Amino acid sequence: MVKKIARTAVIAAVYTGTVIGAGFASGQEIWHFFSQYGPAGTWGLFLSTLFLAFLGPKAMEWGKRIGASSYHDFLYNLAGKWLGRVGDLVLTVFLLFLLGIMLAGSGAVVVQLGGKWEWGCWGTAGLAVLVLSRRLEGIRGVNLVVIPLLFGAGIILNLDVNRAFLSLPLPEVPAGHVTGAWLAAAFQYSAYNLVLALPVLVTLYRLDDNSAALRWGGILGGFSLGILAFLFHRIMMNAGSGAGELPLFFLTREWSGWWRFGYALVLWGELFSTLTAHGYGLATRIGPAESPWFPLRVACLLLFAMAIGRIGFGRLITNIYPLFGGISFFLLLPLCLRPLPQKQRKSSGKTNFFQVG
Repeated sequence: MVKKIARTAVIAAVYTGTVIGAGFASGQEIWHFFSQYGPAGTWGLFLSTLFLAFLGPKAMEWGKRIGASSYHDFLYNLAGKWLGRVGDLVLTVFLLFLLGIMLAGSGAVVVQLGGKWEWGCWGTAGLAVLVLSRRLEGIRGVNLVVIPLLFGAGIILNLDVNRAFLSLPLPEVPAGHVTGAWLAAAFQYSAYNLVLALPVLVTLYRLDDNSAALRWGGILGGFSLGILAFLFHRIMMNAGSGAGELPLFFLTREWSGWWRFGYALVLWGELFSTLTAHGYGLATRIGPAESPWFPLRVACLLLFAMAIGRIGFGRLITNIYPLFGGISFFLLLPLCLRPLPQKQRKSSGKTNFFQVG
């Protein structure tokens, strides 16, 4: 029983850490898709949670049944040759932009702490190459550390005693919230997050090929995402503002030094977990993860992503995320409507880090 719970928790942590990243942990994403709509955004958040909890496990099992080596295999099997080719190209481009967003966010965190943007960017990229030299096992280790820390940060930010750290109390929900588009925003959020998570989700059977662990880990991961999003949504909605590149970090401006540094570390950890997840997914699209050249491919991708990151963290999130959310609808329709495929080959030969001996 303990082993089953552990296997489920690992899958859930990897799923959660893959989705959560720069926009989520900083507050930019939560504000744009939920909090700016006020109470209606809470309903949107609830619908998004159900969507992620249902389709995440389905994507994991789909990847297992076809023995996917990358999201390229999954998309071609899911949508056919023509649409799969289009989806493959679109997802590859957006994954590269996402790496740039994560690096830009890492640089922005260091700037907020008084350092230089380049320190955060280069340091994060170098550490990502080291972690990804261990492939999926490295991603697993990162998320088992980072996800509990983010839950703790979300709870601390929501505690009433936390208001003592701020110079001014958080205002009540303002009357001027945006209205009308909350449902579309909720579907956009769900669609692009799930599509961007596909490179890791469809290969998670290599970490653990047990269908029950994938199913329940996916469900737990989806609901964990919803709980975390609600913790930050509540803060953003009450604050009534998503201004700045790191709005949640801005709310800690009057915290004592160690508290604020601790939250900055958690925020950076979330950027890093998503960077490693999508760096792995994009590098496996170029070539197999088992190749000795895999770390070099990761390093080259991150160097290119640094140039994208110079566009600016807030500007990238505001423009890239909604655009990709709209496109993702067309990529997810087949996943919603089509039944799971028949098993094409056994995946028992894949690495399972929980096997004994």
